[in-house]
Amino acid sequence: MARVILRDGGVAELRKARFTKEDVGQIRNLLQSVSEESLYFRFFQVIRDFDDNAIEKLIGDGGPTALTLMCSDGHRALAIGSYQRLGEDSAEVTFLVADDVQKRGLGSLLLEHLAEVAYLNGVKQFEASLLTDNERMMHVFSASGFAMTKKEESGIIHLVWPLRHNERSRALQETRERLATAASLHTFFHPKSVAVIGASRAPERLGHVIFRHILSSDFKGTVYPVNPTAASVAAVKAYPSLKDVPEQVDLAVIVVPASQMLSVADECIEAGVKSVMIVSSGFSDTDPPGTELEKTVLDRLRAAGCRMIGPSSLGLIQMDPHVQLNASFAPNIPDVGNVAIASHSGALGITILDYAARIGVGVSSFVSLGNRADVSGNDLLQYWESDPATEMILLYLESFGNPRKFTRITRRITRHKPILAVKSARTPVGVNVAKSHTVAVAAEDATVEAMFRQTGIIRVDTLQELFDVAMLIRAGKCHSGRRVAIVTNTAGGAVMSVDRLLREGLEFVEPVINLGFEALAESYRVVLPQVMRDPSVDAVIVLFTPVGSSEEEAVRVAISAALCEVANDPAGEGRHPYDKPVVANFLTTGDYRVRYLEVDSDRCIPIYPFPEQAVRALAKMTAYHEYRDRDFGHIPDLPDIDTQAARSIVRSALTSDVERAELTRDAIKEVLKALGTGVTLCDSVAPAGMTVEIRVDSDPLFGPLLRLDLAGQSASSIMQVPGLLPAVRLVPLTDADAREIWHDACARANVGAVEQEHQAFVLDLILRLSQWIEDVPEVSHAKFHLKLTDRLQCMEAKVEASRVPYNSWTIDLA
Repeated sequence: MARVILRDGGVAELRKARFTKEDVGQIRNLLQSVSEESLYFRFFQVIRDFDDNAIEKLIGDGGPTALTLMCSDGHRALAIGSYQRLGEDSAEVTFLVADDVQKRGLGSLLLEHLAEVAYLNGVKQFEASLLTDNERMMHVFSASGFAMTKKEESGIIHLVWPLRHNERSRALQETRERLATAASLHTFFHPKSVAVIGASRAPERLGHVIFRHILSSDFKGTVYPVNPTAASVAAVKAYPSLKDVPEQVDLAVIVVPASQMLSVADECIEAGVKSVMIVSSGFSDTDPPGTELEKTVLDRLRAAGCRMIGPSSLGLIQMDPHVQLNASFAPNIPDVGNVAIASHSGALGITILDYAARIGVGVSSFVSLGNRADVSGNDLLQYWESDPATEMILLYLESFGNPRKFTRITRRITRHKPILAVKSARTPVGVNVAKSHTVAVAAEDATVEAMFRQTGIIRVDTLQELFDVAMLIRAGKCHSGRRVAIVTNTAGGAVMSVDRLLREGLEFVEPVINLGFEALAESYRVVLPQVMRDPSVDAVIVLFTPVGSSEEEAVRVAISAALCEVANDPAGEGRHPYDKPVVANFLTTGDYRVRYLEVDSDRCIPIYPFPEQAVRALAKMTAYHEYRDRDFGHIPDLPDIDTQAARSIVRSALTSDVERAELTRDAIKEVLKALGTGVTLCDSVAPAGMTVEIRVDSDPLFGPLLRLDLAGQSASSIMQVPGLLPAVRLVPLTDADAREIWHDACARANVGAVEQEHQAFVLDLILRLSQWIEDVPEVSHAKFHLKLTDRLQCMEAKVEASRVPYNSWTIDLA
């Protein structure tokens, strides 16, 4: 069973229908309750009497020959989608949607998931027949993005389309998901009424604290304390239960013991609440019984179309002036700003908010995710993606729930909004600690690093660094590059800065401009514009060590004046001087926070307490700008490739009684031929040449990963070298990804110039293998050991397949 989000933000259950009394009853009720028009469009006749045999045939065997997916609200079937196999490669697909829930996207959802399940069962194409006046179903098919062929005859339209996803179909599917998810979270961030269930009169109790914070945040809606034994809480009239509250409640904040949660959840359902945040602990964060209780609560809320944050959430904040809601334990909230924050750790999340308030980083919204039983980080990212109040996203992560989805979402967002992330649990010990207090699932840190690089996420190591980079990005619109100049009055700070620049992969523009200590403020004002106008300089680091009590303010004024001067320079060729970032380090004592030097209404200069902080923040922003400037590439249409033929070869190794198999050498030859690789699988020893190893592994979290190693190095040996990460990318790869993984592999193996023909050959092979792995989910592991000579010779090859797909597209519909 899986949660799906409908077009209007409602929530429903999606699962495979089974031949049970309950499912047969729900399907029969759907058939008997829809209009005659709906029946006619579905069956080409009006028929309501279906015996158990007919329904059993409709339900099918769960996928190999027939399947029905059922979308339910927990009480009745809202819609069903079915396919019946017509032959080895094709299946016919049909749909029936209840009249009162049409136009909510159920048909599109069923089609997407049916296509995924059918493909995993070896179906290559769908067919559908519909009456010409069935405009709604025709719209569902047209809007799917699949490349369809259409034939019309005698008032019936016959459609045929391959099930392999293309870029358009995936983009449309992601757009539908993003809009639906954002709609489902709307009342969390824009409630008109909030009820705090468990609001206590005792000031030290959590329910009282969170209720007080809502009051003091000047919430623009209405807040109701719910307490069965108190007449009032904080001088506000209390209500014994949710049903007694005099208006519809949009958001329920629950602060009661876990033992009372089921009855409170039922109250919320009865009252029609669509957004619930559970602050209480005692669920999957504690023990197996708590995990089971959490599942039961979630199932009840989900069946009622209700979304849930938590349990063990420490709250939510929405800074929109039209809302102003602090439903959290944060005593100090930041100013209104454009930074959204999500935290897996509640306590650290509160600390992050406190630090943001102290250094002046404005926040648009904040969520402590808690156990993430329902609302996840992926959901929040999709909400903030289109939120006009959010321009930057900060994440504290301990694990990934659905990494493949996280990758798709973040790759889309980072092209126009920066995402900064602290990913903890990077070591085995850290992983064990994370597991001890969350439901974290750890991934190899090198894989996480590869994902962040591939998606453009700015990864930082500490919470301090998180804000160091955030403050630089929000200081103003500028564009960084790798060539950095240093203007200073202290040689010691310059030495530290240069060392750090080179370690971060930036380039130092010599010489260090040392102003000394005479006429210091005027020297900064005169020299800084000259440096910024230098076309060989992309960014400037300003270092200052005061020698007199009054000098700091004079230097601040001088630096601001210098930037104002270059701002008025006429536009010319190349980068305008004002577009170049400037970061500063003032080695003062007493206050070690990052501060801003105001230049004008659009620009600030961050002043860091230590030079290393300034350099590292600049390096992170530079890497992000390089990511945004790059060619993101596309998944190319490769000539002479037949992944379906290659898939048939793989599937032929998996007979009915074989769950896993290793392909024979002859089968691998046929696969390489079907993929159009031009690779020769040989038995003899190849002449001298560069060694290339390409591996595909199925990570339990991230799905298929492609690794490239050159010059005979293995991934295991490279992982032992400090600071080096494997050349790895998540499948599918774009042509830009292929070029980058080649570059990474060459750099790691210290390989110099490679013949263009050989490079092109390897890049083409990488893309063909990537497409093969994407289209053939049965492949669980593959390894190709090659020699680059006058032709590409494969000396060793191994391909393992599994009947249970490792890199399944689909969600769990069991």
